[in-house]
Amino acid sequence: MRKTIHIFLTSALLIGSSAFGLDNSIQQKSSQQTMIVEKDIALDKKSVRKNPRVEKAESIVAEKQNRVQFLMPGGRAIPNAKVIDRFGADAFNVDNSDMIPLPKNNRKRDHRENISRDELWNLSHVNEGDAYYYLGSGAANDTFATVFTPAAPCVVTEVYYQWFSAGNCIAFGADYGTARNVAGAETGDCYNIARGDAFYLDANADTVWATPVGAARTTATPNTIAGYISDWSADAALDIGGTFVVGDSTDLSAVDQFAIVTIKGGETPQPLAANTDAIGVTSTYTWFGGPWTDGKWGAYNAIIDNMVLVKVTYPWGAPIAVASMGQPSNTYDVSGTRTIEVDLFDDEGTNGMALDENDTLMYKYVLGDSTHSGTLTASAAVAANGNGIYTFDIEYSLMAGDSVMYWVELKDNDGLESSSMMQNFKVVSPLSPASDVLVVVDNIDVDQESVLYDAMDNSGFVYEVWDIQINKGIDASVINHGWSNIIVSGWGVSSVPATADQDDPGYGPFVVAGHNLVLMDMDLFYGHGLDAEPVFVEGDFMYDVFGLASGVNDPMDDAGENSLHGDTLTVYGAGETPLDEQWVDGYDQNHTILMTGGWTDLMVVGEATELFYDEEDNVVGASMTHDNGGTATYISFMPEAGIEWDLDDNGDTLGWDISHVDLFFDGMLEFLGAVSPPNVFVDGTSSTRFGVASGTATATINGSAEDGDGELASIKAVYDIDGTEYEVTMTATGDDEDGTYTATVDLTGWTDSSNCTYWVSATDNDGLTQTSGYGYFWGTTHAPGDADVLLMADHYVPYWVYGPSAGDSIVKANLTATGIAYDNWSVWDNYQADYASVLSHYDAVIYHGLFDWIENPADAEVHPLSEFVDNGGFLLYSSEEAIGTWTGWEDISIPEGHFVHDVLGVEWVLNDVGYTTVKVKDDLAVTNGMSPDATHEVPGTFSYYGSMADIVDPLGWGTDDQLLSPFHTADTLLPDWTGGMYDVSTKHGNVAFMAFNLSFLSDSVQQALMTNFGHWVSGELSNDEVVSIPEEFALYQNYPNPFNPITNIRFDIPEVSNVNITVFNVLGKEVNSIDLSSMNPGQHNINWTGTDKAGKAVSSGVYFYTIQAGDFIATKKMMLLK
Repeated sequence: MRKTIHIFLTSALLIGSSAFGLDNSIQQKSSQQTMIVEKDIALDKKSVRKNPRVEKAESIVAEKQNRVQFLMPGGRAIPNAKVIDRFGADAFNVDNSDMIPLPKNNRKRDHRENISRDELWNLSHVNEGDAYYYLGSGAANDTFATVFTPAAPCVVTEVYYQWFSAGNCIAFGADYGTARNVAGAETGDCYNIARGDAFYLDANADTVWATPVGAARTTATPNTIAGYISDWSADAALDIGGTFVVGDSTDLSAVDQFAIVTIKGGETPQPLAANTDAIGVTSTYTWFGGPWTDGKWGAYNAIIDNMVLVKVTYPWGAPIAVASMGQPSNTYDVSGTRTIEVDLFDDEGTNGMALDENDTLMYKYVLGDSTHSGTLTASAAVAANGNGIYTFDIEYSLMAGDSVMYWVELKDNDGLESSSMMQNFKVVSPLSPASDVLVVVDNIDVDQESVLYDAMDNSGFVYEVWDIQINKGIDASVINHGWSNIIVSGWGVSSVPATADQDDPGYGPFVVAGHNLVLMDMDLFYGHGLDAEPVFVEGDFMYDVFGLASGVNDPMDDAGENSLHGDTLTVYGAGETPLDEQWVDGYDQNHTILMTGGWTDLMVVGEATELFYDEEDNVVGASMTHDNGGTATYISFMPEAGIEWDLDDNGDTLGWDISHVDLFFDGMLEFLGAVSPPNVFVDGTSSTRFGVASGTATATINGSAEDGDGELASIKAVYDIDGTEYEVTMTATGDDEDGTYTATVDLTGWTDSSNCTYWVSATDNDGLTQTSGYGYFWGTTHAPGDADVLLMADHYVPYWVYGPSAGDSIVKANLTATGIAYDNWSVWDNYQADYASVLSHYDAVIYHGLFDWIENPADAEVHPLSEFVDNGGFLLYSSEEAIGTWTGWEDISIPEGHFVHDVLGVEWVLNDVGYTTVKVKDDLAVTNGMSPDATHEVPGTFSYYGSMADIVDPLGWGTDDQLLSPFHTADTLLPDWTGGMYDVSTKHGNVAFMAFNLSFLSDSVQQALMTNFGHWVSGELSNDEVVSIPEEFALYQNYPNPFNPITNIRFDIPEVSNVNITVFNVLGKEVNSIDLSSMNPGQHNINWTGTDKAGKAVSSGVYFYTIQAGDFIATKKMMLLK
């Protein structure tokens, strides 16, 4: 990904970065990390479990209910970068994020049923339909290398590559290179190797940077990528310059790795990649390197593998190949038997047999901690030579949330081993089991999905959602769970059949049983690959269930060049039912807003009743009522496209107006006769939560409830204390009874080791009961004393002796030396502290994290320290690992709503830089009296792993609104792009955050910092007093100087002024200039990246920079060295 910042005609004098979203790192901020020196104790921070108190609370809840967790550590998941709106020429300029999720309708699991027996064996780390991301990083000459291991010596004959965007690349095959010497990467797996960190130590203990690309085996060949390709069709074929042999043909056991290498010709093409984390895979074979990473290699990202398929022949003996393996959907059934079909083929021996009793065909599956295995069973579809379909049964009994992982392991009569990819299915449970409506989304566009949910939410109905792609299909346990109505929406729906030869997961029997099915899809016929004018007969789903006789697939205009309806369409209701009668004068759709394209199909009814017509009286909606009262309704247009732009009085766009869509769905729900249980929520942000003080006798449970189609009959708080369940009626809060309720509950039998789980339950006048998600809290031995300060120690106790023990003692000793009275709170023992019973007793919190790898609440609204700060508390937060814990140690921007963003004041992080020195940057209350010229060491010598300190962007980075920073670093370990200086801390309201460890500072500096913090809390020091308006204009020397390629220019403005900065070369020629327009009084700074007005890098040499602010003019000299 390349992030280009445009400021006034692409001037390279930058005030700072523009806002950027999660996973969106600036080019200079590539994921170059300082590798921690390998020690005897392996460090896998990502594998650290949850806090023991949280695990216990969750296990209690899991035994009682399967509701969505509300107060989950980590809070709401950090969202991915905004999904692009729609493919097209401009799509790549929308968001240059590192890994961008594809719209769901382009993530179809579209595996081909008839695999060609072409005597070619497939090698791939992914399945054909697994594409989830496109990879935005990289530019010209940046390189992907995907490593493969064949089962035996082979000939690489064909390569297929899936792409998101058009462009040019060079491709070739190569031996696996020196990366095999990197620990853990012997077979090409780079899961634990960060981008740019592939190195090993040679015999002299010198660092050697490794590459996965060894000797080229084919001629590097140019390829032109036409555009989006998401299958293994001929369009995906990649020319690697010929075939090549891998391994020793005289020794079948001599197997070696090889790499398929692609070099980008520019920012595009961008490859598609699978989300391996989503399918439980903890390996990746996709390497990334080139100019983007200064020529160094590593994993592009630990949770992806590029969509690459290699076809090989095994002329000297072939392993058994897995052509396909069945994938059952996730299910509501907690127990049962799943039969898995596996399509196998092998080369024939001299006896004419491919598979026989001399081959070992084993299946394996994992249930919990137990692995089951057995021999595959031949089905009737096995051919005479033994190739064909084999089966095995998975018998399971699980709890909701558990999954089954399964695969096959094979060995042929030559001793060649092979295996399938691991696949899985999961037992899940409904979040709203009392719902009368199930909404099934199936290959749905992301914006279409957003409108659908908004309209359903606006109806006030409680509904359940089932995502076909996420859940790998749907089964009868979901369809027949108990709802009376199912609404299926998508763009090329896959789960609803059209013809007799397509499997029905249970929709037909659902309608026959007297229930209602609505299908909304303008591309059903195309999605099923039907003819241009399909005819339906008895036995076809469209005929038997929907009552259709025929249809027109993607009708075109008279010229045959464009879709019949185009991107705008008006349909007219027949006036037959509440669904269509309100639209007899027309229901307008505008696909240009959703950017979904208009491809409405036409239908001819058989026994169905016509409901909607287009402007030419073609039928585009019909419903069939069955003998038992069940209905099946098919709408061949996209109701979600019935939106308009919401404009203000000046004609400016405020967003989407979905009021017509709301009316459409209100009519649909009335047509279906659906009823809704109450909407119920527990308010975890104002309820008692996490660790409560010793002796706590009562707790508060707050929530909200409303009934969309009636009134509430009762609302209760239900809570469980140590296995005993209680309930209490909740009372309305506020004078207007706005749907919020509260209850104060007595903690009967409460002890310091007790646990409480709670939720809200509401029943409406229809007798329907709905329960909320849950919250929890637990007892602790903590008793607030007279101290004004709470020291919260957050350490990974299993590694206590490797650093946390010493760090904890050092901080406590220095606090004592300053005379600050404090109470202790162990995050490991107690997790986070409840605000009301614990945090509210203190004026200030010092949060000291060392090896703080346990995930804490990410949602700012959920984290109790947010409430503490919001209520005037002061926070000194020191941690070099906290942000990494939340972000998975990815170098990304932090979104609003996240604790790191909203409370700590950080908008971007580069993890584990490992600098060992810091300096005072801004003269603030916490740094009062500390010299900015002094260098303070933070080496972490007592920590087994040394410094793992981060650098950060404070909120407003590079702008006048940038937060001040108590400390920055000019350490030699900084990446070159920083220009030798970077922020490592923030001051945000009452919060001072340091991205390095407090205990690593010297005792004298710690004590000065703590003393200043105490004075700040008491009001003796104010940041407003320290940071004053300059009394006169000033231009300061740039820093660093000399520099390469970025330097910072700082200046003071005592009054509102028009400011201009100009850079000249030694000949007096203007190199670059930027008009900063009117600026407020204060201290300001800008960065110059060593480029001219056209954005081109200038040569080394002496330059002069001049400021003109009103009548003030000043000039200074600087030097660029390359």
